[in-house]
This record gives sequence, structure tokens and C-alpha cells, in this order.
Amino acid sequence: MKTFYLSFEVAPTPNNEQYQLVKGAIVHCWVVERDHQTAYTQAAFFVSKYDWKIERNDTLPVEVKEENFLERDLGLEQYRKAQEEGISISYVAWSRDGVTASGPSTLKLPYEFNLAEFLRKQKELRNRGRCLHYDSGEKCNHAINAHSIQKNKSLVKIAQNGKVYTLSPNMSDIKKHRGNPSYEKIGINKVSTFLGFCKKHDNELFEPIDNNPLYPTDEHVFLYSYRSMCRELFVKENAVANLNDHLNSPGYKNGNEILKFLSAFRDGSQFSLNNLRRHKSIYDTDLRAKEYADIKYVLFVSAEKPFIAFSGLFYPDFDFMGRQLQYLGDHKNSLDLITFCSAPMESGWGFLFAWHKSSSTVCTELMKSLATMAHDGNYLGDLLFRLVISSCENLAISPEWWDQLDQNNKEQILSYARLNANVFTAIKPTYLMEGLEGIAHWEFESVISDMQ
Repeated sequence: MKTFYLSFEVAPTPNNEQYQLVKGAIVHCWVVERDHQTAYTQAAFFVSKYDWKIERNDTLPVEVKEENFLERDLGLEQYRKAQEEGISISYVAWSRDGVTASGPSTLKLPYEFNLAEFLRKQKELRNRGRCLHYDSGEKCNHAINAHSIQKNKSLVKIAQNGKVYTLSPNMSDIKKHRGNPSYEKIGINKVSTFLGFCKKHDNELFEPIDNNPLYPTDEHVFLYSYRSMCRELFVKENAVANLNDHLNSPGYKNGNEILKFLSAFRDGSQFSLNNLRRHKSIYDTDLRAKEYADIKYVLFVSAEKPFIAFSGLFYPDFDFMGRQLQYLGDHKNSLDLITFCSAPMESGWGFLFAWHKSSSTVCTELMKSLATMAHDGNYLGDLLFRLVISSCENLAISPEWWDQLDQNNKEQILSYARLNANVFTAIKPTYLMEGLEGIAHWEFESVISDMQ
């Protein structure tokens, strides 16, 4: 991570409490980020949410070091504050009468996003169970904490003293890392669980894959894919409900910029949720008829002991060669979806991609690009590991493996996990092409597929 300095010339909006007195100001920003563009986007948002309108960019983002401010007390103070909090902002303002001036001063928010309340509500929704089975009804009166990653043959296999590393849900860690992902040791009974099925339907539906190693039959592949989708649906429904609650709360009635940001984020989440519901309906139709032949898959088989377990999905935007497959920003289009997960096999484990044939247009191209990259000499283990870290938050890591990594490799992994989590960072078309080389050392002996 680097520290960037930039500045804006701004004017107060009518919502700004200084509007009647202040005509304009120069806002100075120190931002800790990966690149110039992300630093600019983040600074512009933070300035706008303080009810200032950006008139022009006074200084473009430039990378700075502490020594650049050693003789400048305010700059040094703000630089050091940015190291602790990720961003620091101050301003010098001039009055409407053209005589008096104020500053340099630290900007103060007219309203603040209540992170503690947001996380409390998120936890409350997470603990509110419901059965997502297509035949759910009054008999589904007891939702259970079902594992979206198989427990007995996957989580147990990589755990150390019953614990694994996974993304931390704790508010103290979220604040410490300024909202960025971090890993925490958690007991496997709490990892990857969601209250998305009643006991009866969970036991009946997933018994073939919970009590047996993966045999790549259509039914096994279908069930692994379906469970990944249901877990994501449960999480996304909760996220949209939480955002709606906060957007409708009285605290945001004057928070125009925060409202715009949260509304845009909610709209994107709602679009994703609508697509998930559409895909689940397609899966439910096949599940109800016990017809599994419409599922397509690619399975990479490894004889090695696994050190990571995961279950996720995504709407492929760019392929492994950096070519765009579908545009996620157009909310009028339906999106193709692919699931991926690790699964225990009779000997070793498998990396399983699966999708319904209705998503074959995009998913087949994604798999072809993976094959091309591997054929051209790119290490398959790097390609697959990169996908998991960048596109999956529902994962568990072996403490034995993680603890032996050097600090540089740990920081690389965490940095890559932040790529698609940072709302201020534009998605790079090449995010599946490069990065995290030489860390995973995954070896795959064979590939099984029914892809045409």
C-alpha cells in the first residue's frame, strides 16, 4: 500500500453548515491505497460526503513519504493520521466577504454511518433462519446451521485443534483494518454455516454429498452447485434487507452523498439478488423433477492434502485472458452464473466448477480461457488459487499452512482479497491473469468434464 497526497478546490453545498459564511476552500487529502485512481476516487467521495462540491482538482494524486512533511507540522500530523485510519483530510477556507479566512481545519461529518448498528442488524438477520427448499412450508419450523462447506471431510481435514482461518466478522477487526478483509481463527462449527434450510430438507437434500466423497455424477455436481447458490442467496437477501433498513432510517434524511452511495450499492446488490433468484428458480425446476443432466462442470482432481476449503460463485465479468464476458453494470441484462467449490474425493480433493446449461454462453468461454492459459505455460494452480482469493469470501484456510507463510505472501493474499471488496477500486480486466504466483503450489493430476 502507498500513501498519496492530492487536493481539491471546493465550494460548500446548501447542506453544509458553513454555507452562509464560506465561499470556498482548498481541501488537502492524504490517502493510503494501492494506486492513484483508487486514491482519487476515495478522496473525492469523502470530500463530497462532508457537503462540499468539488470545483476542480488542484493537485493530482502523488505518492508521498513521511520525510516530505518533516518540516511541516500539519502535513506530518495528517500523514501519520492517514497511516492509522487510511485517509486524512483538512482544509483552508475563505469567507464570502473576501476578508476573513479559516483554517487549516479538520473536516467534520454532519452525519456518520453507524457501523456498529449496521453490523448488529446484519448479525440479527443472519440468525433469522428460513428454509430455502422449493417445497418449504409450515413443517419447516426449525432452520439449522447448515455448513455450505462440507464439515467432516473438508473442514476437519484442514483444521488445527478444531480451528481454521476465515474472514473475520468481528467489528474490532473491521475497524482495525479499515473495512478491509482480515483472517481470524474460528472453530469449524461456526465456519461457513447459514440458517437456510430446515433440518428435514437439509438432511434429505444434501445427504448424497455430505456422507460420501465426490463422485462426479450429475446429481453430486448439481447438489454442490445448488448449495453454493443457496448460501449466497441467503447472504444477499440479508444484505439487501439491511441496506433498505438503513436507507429508510431518519439518520440519513440529510446525508445526500452517503444516501447516493448506499443507494447505488443497494441497487447493485438488488440486481445481483434478482439474478440469484432467477438462477435458483431454474435449479429448483430441475431439482423438483430430479433431472440433473442440465448441469455442466469441469473438475480438477488433486491427490494432495488440501490446505483450503471454499464454496462460492460469481458472475464472470472477465475471463482468464482479460477479455470481457459480460458487463455487470447494465442492470437490464440477465447474468450468467458459475459456482465453484472444493470437494473431498476418494483420494485427495477436487476443484469443481459447475453451471446450468442456461449459463453456458459465458461459462464455456471462461473455461476455454482457463484451458488456453494453462496450455500456454501458465501454472494452473496459480490461476485457480487467484480465482478463489479474489472472488470468494466463503473460505477456510489451514492454520498449519497459513502460519508457515512468510509475511510478504500473507500480505499479497490479503491485498488480493481486497481487490473486489474495495468499492473505490475499479475491477481490472486482468485480475484473473496475474498475481499470487508461486504461493499455492496446487498440483492437479487430471481433469474431468462434460463440457461440449
